[in-house]
Amino acid sequence: MSGSTEEYWGRQDAAQAVALVLWKGLGLEDGNAVGSWHRNGEKILLGIGGGHYAPRHMDIVIKDGVWVGHLLSGYSLPMETPVQVNGKTSGEVGGMWKHSIKASYEATKAAFPEGEIIAHLDHKSFKGWQKNAITSYLQEQNIRIGKPNDFL
Repeated sequence: MSGSTEEYWGRQDAAQAVALVLWKGLGLEDGNAVGSWHRNGEKILLGIGGGHYAPRHMDIVIKDGVWVGHLLSGYSLPMETPVQVNGKTSGEVGGMWKHSIKASYEATKAAFPEGEIIAHLDHKSFKGWQKNAITSYLQEQNIRIGKPNDFL
């Protein structure tokens, strides 16, 4: 199945179930939120790249003790192809991809203030110049880059 279909869009029971989870989870009913988002030292995934269902990130998500901050599919990282000079990439990679990564990281940090945020790249979904640009940007921002085993 590739997502929802129009026949499901108007389901009030589904909308009410989601609303109830949010209502209780955020403590809007009585001021007591369900659960704690203060994940002291626990690992928080910032998944970067991949398709809509992010299968390589999902392999990490199913592990115990891993929380999900954001999953940024490849199409949410608009990158402009840099200029090529003598077969080498020259200049800055344009596009809004840095903004997407930074906004996702900051929102994850706000949601999990005591967690350890680790970026995981779906390497196969990027061209070499894209992977290099993203990796360099993450390093500049002091965002840790991890491999699947770093989430154990």
